[in-house]
Amino acid sequence: MLLLVIINSLILLSLSLLHFYWANGGKAGTKAVLPATEDGRQLLFPTVTVTRIVASGLLLSAFITSANIGWLGNALPTYLAGWGTIVVGTVFFLRAMGEFKYLGFFKTVKGTRFAIQDTRIYSPLCLFLAAGEIAIACYYSGWGLMN
Repeated sequence: MLLLVIINSLILLSLSLLHFYWANGGKAGTKAVLPATEDGRQLLFPTVTVTRIVASGLLLSAFITSANIGWLGNALPTYLAGWGTIVVGTVFFLRAMGEFKYLGFFKTVKGTRFAIQDTRIYSPLCLFLAAGEIAIACYYSGWGLMN
C-alpha cells in the first residue's frame, strides 16, 4: 500500500506542477487538454487564476495523500487524512465519469483530439487515482476494509 501512496502522490504532484507551468505561461501540451466541440471550437478558457486554483488543489491532494503515511508528521490527523483522501478519490471518480457530453467515460462527443486523449489517458488516470485514493483511505484510516 505504501507504493500506491507514493505513486498517487507523485502523479498528483506532477499534475500540479504541470498546471503551475501552464499558469505561468507554459504552452507545451496544451493542444489536447481542453474539451472542444466537434467543429473544433474550444469550450473552456481557463484564466491564470483558475489554473492556479486547480494546481493548488492538486498539490493539496498530494499532501493529503502523503499524510496517510505520516510524511507530513502530525500536520494532519489520521481521521482528516482519511476523509480528505475519500474526498480526493470522489472528485477523481466524478471526473472520470464526466458530464456525459464532452468529458469522461460516458461522453457522447468522441472524435475530437481532446476526446481521444480523454478516453485513452485522462479518464483512465482519474479512475486509477480514484480507486487508489479510496484504497489508501480504507487501509490507513483503520476502517478495516482493506486491513
